[in-house]
Amino acid sequence: MAHKKIEKIIKGEGKPDVVIRLAKVQDMRRIQMLYAEVYGGSYSVSIVTDKDKMRRAIEDNEYYWLVAECQGRVVGSLVYALDLRYRNSKAFGAVVSQEFRKLNLAYTMMKLVLDDITHNKGLVDLVYATTRTANYAPQKLTESLGFIKLGIFPNTHKVQDNETHCLTGYFTEGAMQRRRARPRIIPEVAPFYEIVRRQVDLDPPQVKDVKGEYSDHKVKIPLLNFEAITAPEFVKNRYRKVKSNSFFEHIFMPFHEPNLILITPDQGTEVYLTFNQKDKYSVVVGGMTNEGSFAVVLESIAQKVSQMDMAYVEVIIDAYSPAIQRDALDARFIPSAYFPCAKRMGGKRYDCIVFSRTFDILDFRNVKIISLYKNFLREYLKLWRENYIELVFKTEPK
Repeated sequence: MAHKKIEKIIKGEGKPDVVIRLAKVQDMRRIQMLYAEVYGGSYSVSIVTDKDKMRRAIEDNEYYWLVAECQGRVVGSLVYALDLRYRNSKAFGAVVSQEFRKLNLAYTMMKLVLDDITHNKGLVDLVYATTRTANYAPQKLTESLGFIKLGIFPNTHKVQDNETHCLTGYFTEGAMQRRRARPRIIPEVAPFYEIVRRQVDLDPPQVKDVKGEYSDHKVKIPLLNFEAITAPEFVKNRYRKVKSNSFFEHIFMPFHEPNLILITPDQGTEVYLTFNQKDKYSVVVGGMTNEGSFAVVLESIAQKVSQMDMAYVEVIIDAYSPAIQRDALDARFIPSAYFPCAKRMGGKRYDCIVFSRTFDILDFRNVKIISLYKNFLREYLKLWRENYIELVFKTEPK
C-alpha cells in the first residue's frame, strides 16, 4: 500500500489550533482517555479497550487511525479499517471532546480518509459505517458525506441500555459497475430493497416466494447439541484452516475475527462467531456443517448464544439465495438492512441482507433516527410482529 500521510491544521477561532494527523503509539493512553471522557466506562470496542489491538492497528498499513490534537491533548479520534484484498473499508470509533464539537472535526477526519482511500489512492470500492442513535448527529454526518442509508441493527448492543445502530454505506462508481445484477430475494426483503433503491440506481429484483420445511411453524425446529469453545487463539487459528461449506458459503461478515466456536459432539457442525460478553453482541462469521437445514443450524445457534447470555445474534446472507433467506426467517432471524455490493468474489460484487435475532424486549424509547431509517424500522417491526406475535393467531387448531 502507498505510504499514508494525512495532516491538516484547523484554526481554532481565537483558540489554539487543532492538528489532525495519523495516530502514533505514543498517543495510545491519551486516546483511551478521550473515549473514557465521552463514554465513561461503557465503550466496548476492543480495538480501543485492548492496548495490544490498538498498537497493532496504529502500526498496521490496513488501518487509518486519525487523531485531532490540541496543545498535547487528543480531542478527536477516528478509525478506518481496510480490507485491501476485498476492497472494503469500515469507518468507526468517531469521537470528539465536547468542547471541540463546533469545529466539525468528525466531518473533516471522515472526509480526509474517505477521499484518500477511494479517490486519491483507489484502495477500496466501498466504505460502510454503523452510527449510534443516541442523537441525530452521526446520521447527519454520514449523510453529508454522501453515504447511503442501508438499514438498522435493532437492539444490537446492550451497555447501560439497549442500543440500536444504523447502517450506512459509501459506494464508488467501480463498486456499482462490478455489482451482480438481479438479486433473488424473498418477499419480506423486498421493502428493504426498495428503500435502498430509492437512494441509488438499482435494477428491479427477482422476488421468489419460496417456502421451507418449517415455514408453516406447525413443526418445531429441532436443535443441534452445541458445545462452546472460547479459547481465542485456538479459535482464530482453527478458523484460518477451515473452508466454509454449505449454507455458510452464502454468508458474509467483514472485519470480524471469531473468538467462539459452537461445535456438535460428532463435529458434523462447527460454527464460528464473534461475541462480546460486555455488550452481549454476537455475529456468525462462518462454519461447516452436514446438517441439511439452515433453519435448524440458526435456531440452534440462537438457543446456544442466548444460554451464554447474549442479547443479540446476527447473520449476513447474500441476496441471491432465497431458500437460505427463507430458512433464516423461519428461524426468526428478521431482516433489517440491505447492503448492495457488500461481498466481493472474483471480479464481481454481491448484495447482502442483514438478518438478526434479539432476545431482549425491543426498546426504542431513546432512539433518535432521521426519517429514512424510520422506514427501515417500520418494516422490521412489521416482520417482528408477524413472526413473534401474529404467529399465535395463525396456528389455532381447526
